[in-house]
Amino acid sequence: MSQIDRLNPYLQGPVTIRAPKMTLLARDFEPPLAEGEGEFEIVSEREFRYRMTGLPVDMKHSLQALNWERDESYDPLNRFRLVMTDADGTEWMGGWTVPDVDPDGDQWVLQGTVQSLSAVGQGPATGEGSAEARFLIPRNHTASIFFRRFVQSDDGKGGLQAIRTIEALGVPVRFAFDSETNVLSISAGSSTALPAHNAENWFGEPLRFLFGQLVFPRLVERRFPDGRSMLWVRQSPAWTADSTWAALWNGDDHFTNDGDFFALYAGLLTLIARDAEWGSHTITTFYEEVILSAQGSRWVMALTLASSIEGLARRLVPEGTLRTDADQAAIGSLVAHIEEWQGGSRIRDAALSAVKRADGISVQRALYMLADQGVGTGAHVKSWIKIRNSVMHGKLVSPYSSKEDDQIILDLADLLRALTREAARCALAG
Repeated sequence: MSQIDRLNPYLQGPVTIRAPKMTLLARDFEPPLAEGEGEFEIVSEREFRYRMTGLPVDMKHSLQALNWERDESYDPLNRFRLVMTDADGTEWMGGWTVPDVDPDGDQWVLQGTVQSLSAVGQGPATGEGSAEARFLIPRNHTASIFFRRFVQSDDGKGGLQAIRTIEALGVPVRFAFDSETNVLSISAGSSTALPAHNAENWFGEPLRFLFGQLVFPRLVERRFPDGRSMLWVRQSPAWTADSTWAALWNGDDHFTNDGDFFALYAGLLTLIARDAEWGSHTITTFYEEVILSAQGSRWVMALTLASSIEGLARRLVPEGTLRTDADQAAIGSLVAHIEEWQGGSRIRDAALSAVKRADGISVQRALYMLADQGVGTGAHVKSWIKIRNSVMHGKLVSPYSSKEDDQIILDLADLLRALTREAARCALAG
């Protein structure tokens, strides 16, 4: 049995883990805040809570540590770390926390929340590392239908199995879908291009693009060559209908075109892995903000879409790129002439700035160039210009739906999708 299977009882809440030993650690090499016993509750897919009763090891230090956290709350090292041992002897780590402390009575009562739960597992040595992430897929979302249809392969006995392997970055990436629990598993061996410690997070990023949802892994395993595993139960945000329109995977054939689905996933994973950014990739962050903006006002949504499109356009046509008809010699000559002018420095500097930018490709021109190449359309760009030049300068978008305003929002969403597909295509093309 894979070590990650040990975490299956914690896929969904409520689940309570009783801990005869529970400790809240302070800084390294310092006495803990308190030691005692308690309970850890996986309340739901989005909430982890604990309650502990115990006593400080060093009362003076514990009170001082609480004061440090209160007075210097922006220093992350002033937070505390929850560790515990359950009734079966498994050691768990609950990560960083700031507890509510009730010091009245014979024992202190400490309670609070954490963002994840982790443990170390031990299996047979394989000589290779790997990563696996498992995702909760809502049964009432079309993604459930996609994975039931798309994650299939020949089982070698004339039947089908709910497993499919694709290639990304020269590495086999394995998909498995459990239709009973509606859990999607994505895994791959560790490699230079797809190291396990990064892949465990990268696996979920393309899914955020594809479904327009905050898709994060619920269970994670990072396996080491010696058989050890780091295991995590993590928060899994709810999927909402509000942001469905942001999904990259749509169209008339989106229920049948499994080839394009996995090619798009591979392109996005390649894009994310090659840049190897700390945290979510910049383009993933654009999508995360668009998804979150769907829960706000139409003005916030328009602002976020317009800004994300600009960021993606600059990704495809970097700032400083020159027009094909650029005349650098003429610009240099004019710059030299302006620099000799003895008038006011403010006007001279403004003129110099304008001339130096004359042959650079603006975001607007970049979008029209891309539209000429089939990435979006001229109508999409016109909608972007209309929104960008108004909302960026404080003009509110009507809070009410109308045919014209809705079309602008739809155009922006289509343009965002087109630019994202182009970024993924460029990543696969190398």
